[in-house]
Amino acid sequence: MKLVYLQNTDNAYVLKAEVTFKFLGVSLGRRSKIFIRKYSDKKWREEKSGKLASRKEKFYLNKWLSDHQKFVEHY
Repeated sequence: MKLVYLQNTDNAYVLKAEVTFKFLGVSLGRRSKIFIRKYSDKKWREEKSGKLASRKEKFYLNKWLSDHQKFVEHY
């Protein structure tokens, strides 16, 4: 997963990530996912389906948020 952007809206964080599919080290394709974390909920959800993020996705999302939160909230 790669971070595309992270936004701070009125009531949530919005994060767009790019997921690359690989097989035997060869990249087969990419897909963009948008995740939303509301301040009241504290859980990452996919924007389109409303499903909760997987453990692996949550690890990356929380890491990116903690790394970039100072800059996002400042602007």
